[in-house]
Parts: sequence; C-alpha cells; structure tokens
Amino acid sequence: MSIHILDADGGSTADLPISALLSRLADTLDGLAGRTAQMQDDLGALLTQAGQLTRAQLRELQGLDLIHQTLDDLRAAAHLAADAAGRNDHIDIAVLADLLRLESCRIALLQGGEAALQQEQPSGEIDFF
Repeated sequence: MSIHILDADGGSTADLPISALLSRLADTLDGLAGRTAQMQDDLGALLTQAGQLTRAQLRELQGLDLIHQTLDDLRAAAHLAADAAGRNDHIDIAVLADLLRLESCRIALLQGGEAALQQEQPSGEIDFF
C-alpha cells in the first residue's frame, strides 16, 4: 500500500510506501522521546540545585515524565508497525502489548480508545531523579 503525495496543482507527484512513512514516523518519535529524556535530565540537574519542590511543580514534572513514557511507547509501536508493513505482515498483538509500558497506550493502541491517553494521570516516581 502507498500514500499518494499531491503537488500544488493537486496532481500526484510520488508514492510513499506505508512502511517508509511508518519508519519516518518512528524515527521522528525516537527523536522526540530522546529530546524529552534530555529535558528530564536537564530539569533534574537544575532541580537538585533548587531544593524543595511544590506539589504543583512535582505534578508538572510527573506530566513531563508521562509524555516521555508515552512517546517511548508510541516509538516502539511505530517501529513494530514499520517492520510489519515492510513485510506486508500483520502485527503480533502479544508482542505489541509487551512493548507498551503504559496501560493507557495499551488501551489506546490495542482497543482503539484515544480517551485512554487523555485519562492517564501522572503519578509515581519521576525517572530522572
């Protein structure tokens, strides 16, 4: 399966295989997850110098950690999908479920519930401390 890319006049200029698009999506998510992890590390270093955090600050940091974990799950799923699309194969649901760390991502990707991502509440320990 391919995606048709349209030029400014509405004509088709090229086809992009789904596997290539998924691979590019996965690579983009890799970069975003890496940048988010670097932000966590930088903030962690800054906050260890700043001292005591307020509850509101802690919730915001937990939110950043949740974004990082979500991006990491989406990255893993996109790589799996790109590999499967390149083989014209299906994705093994058990393998995908094992890759996903967040329950909200499992629900959203395996059951199709985008609302699960919106319901996830930041909690627990922050990875960068």
